[in-house]
Amino acid sequence: MKRYITAILSSFVTVCYISATTRENADTVQIVGDASKVIISETSRGISVDIDDKEPIYIADYEKTPRFTTSQSTLHMFKFQSYTISKSNKLSSRWDVISGGLNIGLVNAVGQPADMGLSWAKSFEIGWLNTLGVRYTHRSISLSLGIGLDWRNYKMSSHDHYMVSPASGQIQLVDAPEGARQLSSRIKVFSLGLPLLYTQHIPGTSIDVTAGAILNFNTHASLLSTYKSADNYHTEEYSVGIGKRNVTYDFYGAVTFYRGCGLYIRYSPQSVLTGTKVPQFHPLSIGITLFM
Repeated sequence: MKRYITAILSSFVTVCYISATTRENADTVQIVGDASKVIISETSRGISVDIDDKEPIYIADYEKTPRFTTSQSTLHMFKFQSYTISKSNKLSSRWDVISGGLNIGLVNAVGQPADMGLSWAKSFEIGWLNTLGVRYTHRSISLSLGIGLDWRNYKMSSHDHYMVSPASGQIQLVDAPEGARQLSSRIKVFSLGLPLLYTQHIPGTSIDVTAGAILNFNTHASLLSTYKSADNYHTEEYSVGIGKRNVTYDFYGAVTFYRGCGLYIRYSPQSVLTGTKVPQFHPLSIGITLFM
C-alpha cells in the first residue's frame, strides 16, 4: 500500500513540475526519474521535498505567521482642568487646579446676649469655598489650598426692640418706636477666605471626608434695621463700619456622599464683632455643600 502512495505522490510532483515549466521558464532544481519515495513536509522555513532520503529540496522559503493575533491598547483618561506631574497607569499622584464647594446653610449666633434674639431659622450663610485653588492628591488622600468667598447674615425679628449703630463701631439694642411693627434687624459680614483642607476618600465607596481650617479676612460688615411706623411708613436704618473683627479663623468639616454633594459644618471660636459696645457671639453654620 505504501508503495502505491509513494508512486502516486511521485507522479503528482512530476506533473506539477512539468506544468510549471510550461508556464514559465524556471531554473531546474533537480530531476529524478526513478524515485521510489517522495516525502513532502511543511516546516517553519517553508515546504521541503525529500526524494529517496537524499538532500531535501526547499520549494519555498517563507516566514510563518501565527494563525491568531492579539492586540492591546491602553486608554489614558485625564481629569478636566488638571495638570499631572506623575505619569503612570494609576495616576497615583497629581496636582489639580480646582474650583467648587458651594455651601448653603443656616448660621447660629452661639453665645449671643440673651435678649438679642438672632434667630438660627432666619440667619443664613452662602459661601463658595474654593473659588480657585490647587489640590495635591496621592492615592485616596488629598490636600488643598485655595481662596473663597463667604456671606453671613444674622437676622433678628422682634416686637419690641431692634438694633441700631449710634456711633462708628457700636451696636445697641433700642426699644421700638410707639406703634411700630414688622421689626427686623440683620448683621451682614462678607469675608475672603483661605481654606486649607485635608480630604480622605473612603475606599470602595463614593464617600469623602474633609476637615481643615479657613483663615478669614472680613472686608465688610453692615447693619440694617427696618420697621413700619404707626402711620404705615416703611423705615430703614443702615450702618456700615460696625465693629467687625478684621481677621478670624474657622474650623470646617464636610462629608460628601455622591459627586461632591453632602453636608458641612463650620464654626468660629472667635467673635464676629469686636469692641466694648457690640454684642459678642460665635458663628456656627450647618448646611449642604455642592460640587466639592
